Amino acid sequence: METLSQVEPSTYESKFYETLDTLPKSLSDLLTTYSHIPKEAQLEHVVKLRNEAYHYFPYPCIGTFRFLEFDLAAHYAYQEHVLSPLKATSHDGEIEPLFLDLGTCFGQDLRRLVYDGALTRRLWASDIEPRFIDLGFKMFNDTDKLPKDHFLCPGNLLSDSPEDKLHVLDNKVTILHLTAVFHLFSLDSQKDVADRCLRLLRKDTGGPVLVLGGQVGSLAPGPFQRQNVSQDYSHKYRHNEQTWKGLWEEVRGRKAWKEKIRHLEVRSKLLKRNKVKDAEFGEITTFTEPDPGSHKVWQMYEVWVTFS
Repeated sequence: METLSQVEPSTYESKFYETLDTLPKSLSDLLTTYSHIPKEAQLEHVVKLRNEAYHYFPYPCIGTFRFLEFDLAAHYAYQEHVLSPLKATSHDGEIEPLFLDLGTCFGQDLRRLVYDGALTRRLWASDIEPRFIDLGFKMFNDTDKLPKDHFLCPGNLLSDSPEDKLHVLDNKVTILHLTAVFHLFSLDSQKDVADRCLRLLRKDTGGPVLVLGGQVGSLAPGPFQRQNVSQDYSHKYRHNEQTWKGLWEEVRGRKAWKEKIRHLEVRSKLLKRNKVKDAEFGEITTFTEPDPGSHKVWQMYEVWVTFS
């Protein structure tokens, strides 16, 4: 595992956009059809709830409206390996898929799944902050559509406390999603997060189960020290394809998993995120090959685990 130290300036300015010119069309369509919020009221509705969230959580992704993007739907594995099984009819004797969105924030990715046709009984979400769960129901106006007991809070990936709600789904999850989660932890804590993910995954499917998501990566992997507005440090370790695979292989080698995992396949892509103005869809995100030597890229990943 590479240990190249990458240190960004310790001073940190959190970006905050007062408003947007327009909402992304993908979000506006969802708010119209799923949430039944009139188009003319949508921007004010989103900005108001964003401001409420930012009061408690002054994160860059909230200040810049980054949370409005549907990261899971943009993942290259979404259609085939996430949406398709979550929409499919279960037959007698088949194991029904179960999806968990860890670090769900407003729950935007889960709502996109419902909008795209996934069966709601298969969908679960978790966050460490209960306010995000409540704000998500306000944002998407759907307390009548989703079971609130499928939103597990607190869900602390580093806690073994019996009070933590994640244990409800231990050994039950077949599709586990984490976006913008791993890069918040040090390398040692990332290993513990990976271990916690393995405990959540279902062991008796007879085939591979999936962990997928996205995070900040780097062509020059290593620890980063980027101070945020809470005086803590974010993006504590960024990976490339090799170090990301090495992390999972190391966790697989732990005594708890050495004899229990029959096969592990780790795939990832390092990509550059680009904001593009589109005449029909408004501002959209596209992905291209990263610039040479870039210390900050977007890493999409899949981790397929087959248990013995």
